Amino acid sequence: MPSRRATRAAASVITLLVLLSWIAAASPVRDALTLASVPGVRLMRPFWYVVLAPACTVLDALTLLSVRQNLAVILSLALIYVLWRIVRWFAGRRLARRSALRSALRELRLALRALGVLVAVYGIGIVAPRPMAALRVSDPDAVIVDVHSHTNYSHDGRADFSPRVNRAWHRAAGFDVAYITDHRSFDGATEAMALNPRVAGDSIVMLSGLEFVMHNSHLVALGLTAPDERWLYVDRQKTHPNWPPLVRPPPVLIQTIPENLDNLPPPDSSGTHGVLGIELSDGAPRGIEQAQRDRARILHLSDSLHLALVAASNNHGWGRTAVAWSVLRIPGWRALTPDSLDDAIQRRIRTARRQAVQVIERRSPSADRSRVALSATLPAVAWNLFVTLSPVERVSWIVWVWIVAALIGRAAGPPGEPAGRGGPPEG
Repeated sequence: MPSRRATRAAASVITLLVLLSWIAAASPVRDALTLASVPGVRLMRPFWYVVLAPACTVLDALTLLSVRQNLAVILSLALIYVLWRIVRWFAGRRLARRSALRSALRELRLALRALGVLVAVYGIGIVAPRPMAALRVSDPDAVIVDVHSHTNYSHDGRADFSPRVNRAWHRAAGFDVAYITDHRSFDGATEAMALNPRVAGDSIVMLSGLEFVMHNSHLVALGLTAPDERWLYVDRQKTHPNWPPLVRPPPVLIQTIPENLDNLPPPDSSGTHGVLGIELSDGAPRGIEQAQRDRARILHLSDSLHLALVAASNNHGWGRTAVAWSVLRIPGWRALTPDSLDDAIQRRIRTARRQAVQVIERRSPSADRSRVALSATLPAVAWNLFVTLSPVERVSWIVWVWIVAALIGRAAGPPGEPAGRGGPPEG
């Protein structure tokens, strides 16, 4: 266990970082295209999020990382742990009178404890309920949309991520609208839509969609329902007398990531076939990784094919952090029925395309293709976390740091007295 002096020193360093980083304070959300702060847009932290700020902000920070970045964090922490144990061994070697076997078993026990803590942190971040930070936009005509999410009706959805739970997740994250785009099923969307309000301004609106494969590429069809599914795969100019008519225009198709973008089906001149939008942000760890790695290519495809840039949670029931939000400006959307709002969203994407959506994302360091940036992930994430804290979160951090320091110090025993019996402290 760390000594009382070491614990106080660590608490002092963290407190100093929390206070000094305030000088360089930055908005926790930004425009995903320009990477600049956006006036009239803020991140709202509920009461319990602020109370539990050290836990919530750390878990959010880990959720915003790609697979490679998380591995870099884990390896960095492992290196720090090894260096710490080496320093502690040299500092206490004169006091220790243990056999080599006893020392090895002690180090193994401590290493397993540290590994258990790390696994617990990631496990809590993935499966445990906790408060969520939500996006708030001051423009009353701005509607916040998620174009890609799942429920337990998808084969890869979390077993308890029901349509009702999906709805609650999106409401907590600040979304006004969420499309449920399960794989090969409309049951989740149907169940969620049964809870929709009469007009959109009364509560969150859940809409139907589908994730499917076309041209060896995973796409999302917005607003698609079961009677219209078959129309995705045919020439709509031909007659199909035994099929239900396609009452509305063809659904807007969105190119998802992670995906091989060589297979992207480009739009035709009429906008009837091919994709009309592409994900600039995807909330899955592999989606985050491709968004970082292929950002320039995604932007080029959007510019050259005149595609809308959108954000998708791609949520399957894991985690409590929204990575990004799609914001569309639709005057009077709050008075629309859910079906009319679905039509308005698709019409906005279909007509404005590249200018249809503003993607707002949580600020997080990008590793891109740089090995240096990847190796510096841990300090970059820590600094980003501290500079994006709100004033009340800073207070919460300082209070918790000294509470934990006091508890550790008390467990370590009075100054100068070893923790435990019969030898020096283990830590």
